[in-house]
Amino acid sequence: MSKVITLLLLGFIAWYWSYSQKVKQLALRASMRRCKEAGVQFLDHSVVLHRVGFRKNRARQWKMIREYRFEFTSTGENRYVGRVVLQGAYVISSELEPYNLN
Repeated sequence: MSKVITLLLLGFIAWYWSYSQKVKQLALRASMRRCKEAGVQFLDHSVVLHRVGFRKNRARQWKMIREYRFEFTSTGENRYVGRVVLQGAYVISSELEPYNLN
């Protein structure tokens, strides 16, 4: 019985890691798209998981929320922070910190 539980636990960990990588790639694409729409440069080609939590959706069901942060620049001199929030595998918001165009 112990081996079965261990195998199930290892299977769950592998599934969760794989799913987390998929969601991180979604956050990366959403961040790059947001920067492109705003006409700013996405920096470092990466996003970083900042926060994980739970929030109710419109159907009043609890869903996992992941907030990723990324950096961008408008002039090449200053770095600014952006964020993208995903609920499951769906982007629910993306924001850019106020930045200078000069």
